[in-house]
Amino acid sequence: MEGESTGIEITAATLVAGITIGFVWQRSKACSITGYRDLYLFKDTYLFKTVVGMFLGATVGFFALKWVSPFMSDFPAITSTAGVSPFTVLLILIGGLGFGFFSILSGGCPTKHHVAAASGSESSMLYLVGFYAGIIYFQVVVLEFLLVLFGSS
Repeated sequence: MEGESTGIEITAATLVAGITIGFVWQRSKACSITGYRDLYLFKDTYLFKTVVGMFLGATVGFFALKWVSPFMSDFPAITSTAGVSPFTVLLILIGGLGFGFFSILSGGCPTKHHVAAASGSESSMLYLVGFYAGIIYFQVVVLEFLLVLFGSS
């Protein structure tokens, strides 16, 4: 049984990465949604630099991991668009715009609300109750309706 991996190393590395990213996020008070809001409403680029940094960091990190591990897949939206209908793209756009709109109305992205809830903010805790209730509602009701309506392809 030598050479077999139990997955404990991956779990520990994931936990350490999650704690590190959470700590940095909490200390920086970064929020991707408010970066767009401030850029549009106030022409302030301070928080938008966070959005640019996240995009660049994710892109560099992806290619670094792809270079290290040949098992990494390509960007799905760029390389494998086979089987994606225009209706699916429309639903994704509507969902993304709705998510962004309601995040701006709530004053920040879910990550910011997770940090604020962990710090004791009751309004952020209430936001997260609605956020997770929406996820459950989508999985139980909306997704089943869409599968019945458009087939389970």
